[in-house]
Amino acid sequence: MRCLVLIPVALCFAVAALVAGCHGNTDDANSNDANSAVSSAANNSSDAAAADASDDSILPAAERAFLWECEHYGNRLGQIGFSALSKALLAGEPAAVARFCSPDFQASVPSEAAEIRWEKDSITASRVIGVETPQLLNQDEFALWLLELPQNISRGAPSIKFELLHLAPLDRNNLEGGWEGRCRLRIQGTGNAGQGSAGQMLEVLVQLSFRTLSPTEEILQAGGWLEKCVVSQIDVRRSPQPLMREVSEQRGFKTDDLFDNWQAKKEERLITSGGVYLCDFDRDGYTDVLVMAERTAHNPRFYRCLPAGRFEDVTYRIGLPDLPGVTQAVFVDINNDGWEDLFFIGWGVFLNRQGKIFQLRKDSNLPQLVLEAGMDGVSGASVADFDRDGLIDIYITRADTREHKKGSWVDGKSGNIRGNQLLRNLGNGRFEDVTQTAGADGGRRSAFTAGWLDANNDAWPDLYVIHEFGAGALLVNQKNGSFTERLLGDASADFGSMGLALGDIDNDGQIDMYVSNMYSKAGNRVMDNLPSDSYETETLRKLRRMVAGSELHLNEGGFHFQSIADAAGIANVGWSWGPVLVDLNNDGLLDIHSTCGFMSHDRRKPDG
Repeated sequence: MRCLVLIPVALCFAVAALVAGCHGNTDDANSNDANSAVSSAANNSSDAAAADASDDSILPAAERAFLWECEHYGNRLGQIGFSALSKALLAGEPAAVARFCSPDFQASVPSEAAEIRWEKDSITASRVIGVETPQLLNQDEFALWLLELPQNISRGAPSIKFELLHLAPLDRNNLEGGWEGRCRLRIQGTGNAGQGSAGQMLEVLVQLSFRTLSPTEEILQAGGWLEKCVVSQIDVRRSPQPLMREVSEQRGFKTDDLFDNWQAKKEERLITSGGVYLCDFDRDGYTDVLVMAERTAHNPRFYRCLPAGRFEDVTYRIGLPDLPGVTQAVFVDINNDGWEDLFFIGWGVFLNRQGKIFQLRKDSNLPQLVLEAGMDGVSGASVADFDRDGLIDIYITRADTREHKKGSWVDGKSGNIRGNQLLRNLGNGRFEDVTQTAGADGGRRSAFTAGWLDANNDAWPDLYVIHEFGAGALLVNQKNGSFTERLLGDASADFGSMGLALGDIDNDGQIDMYVSNMYSKAGNRVMDNLPSDSYETETLRKLRRMVAGSELHLNEGGFHFQSIADAAGIANVGWSWGPVLVDLNNDGLLDIHSTCGFMSHDRRKPDG
């Protein structure tokens, strides 16, 4: 059994870190060699980055080579085999589809189904799950079955894509023999007038497992490589129009004021440039918007919402100045007058003068308290009256932006030496840092955000602090100005956490938590092919969690949370950032919207 050493590369690149052996801190390995073992397979994988370490604790060379080969074969299958099959499906020719199947090919598809169906306002979603008595098809029958899936989609410009989830040889010692795998087939497009669905947005998602000949270039190009296929689930979604559409300029937002990575030089591109903050600052019943945008000529911008959903820029009119380089803010009623004030974190406090103007308050010590602890990694602020004294307190979070090479993905430790801050409101614009006395630093986790919630319905605010490097912490309010730390469960851990949304998902009166994490298809494929005796059981569990994706923690009371994202089919968002829980269709149930992507470099690839 080996000791795992984890190189602290970005977590969604976990496949490379796993293959290389990955180290817990850079004292155990030469960090200068961290990127020296880049294979051609990794270079071709959108989910992978390469890493290596000259240390006896990493996997043997043969095992690393095997994992890289599996990824290399997977890249071949995607770029040659699945790509050609997708084109055949687009062409709609049964013979062209059937040629990819071997002469003795057999498919299993649902012949009976337990269909789950949801419909509202002309939007429908259905799920068909395979049963014990499936229908068996040969290659020609399966080709026709596949071509029926996009039958309601216009042949004009549909999108057909196979997403590889797992691939492994049937015999680890024989890469030239048979292989087995799992994938998703995603078909998207616009409805076909001939099928009565003109103009509708359609999506079909098929979960399937398969067996193939060795996916070499020669075999994939020759055809006849698909030997077996089992379809386990089919999802179909229909909507008369896109669920959301871009209306920023139309509604009055000046998008030219925002930083644009597409226009910036490579060395000037940003991962994050600011944020968006909401508040009805003038109490007219309409939600106003503050937009922070680093490296722009006019930062911040404050947009007042008008009737009919239009916005006007009132930044200077309400007394806000240009603040170059300031990216974090929070609305909070600092002086307890019932009007939300505005704190630009680390810069200054602006008091809300009854919805007419914001006025700089120079005598507040709030900015100085944050500056004394350091602005490095400040990621945001969350507000609540944690001690129930009638004054709103502020929790400042910090992410590990500079010391991450000293952290450990496996041990769940960041290199962050500054920690979060709990700032207690004393009134009259004065605050005190009670982080240590309250036990509220969150274990020096690398926290992109934190959220207040009443986790046990005792009417005292608790706090959940997410963690980029591992399990988040639930800080339970002890009702005496202090907190105790709890984990959500023995096996529960969120890795690569970037966002948090709180709400009652199932309307049972308990606040649930959705944590947006990094999901990696390549990382999961690597984990599937990692020998079971490579590392200790607990270490393997942690590695699996690193690439498992986002999590929905369902609050069952008594500080017991059930993690249900995988079962609910909402774990694999991708590299997920700021999620929200919002009732998008006014049915009384909270929906989840989660953004995905890292840094957009190309207008043709807006998702990063």
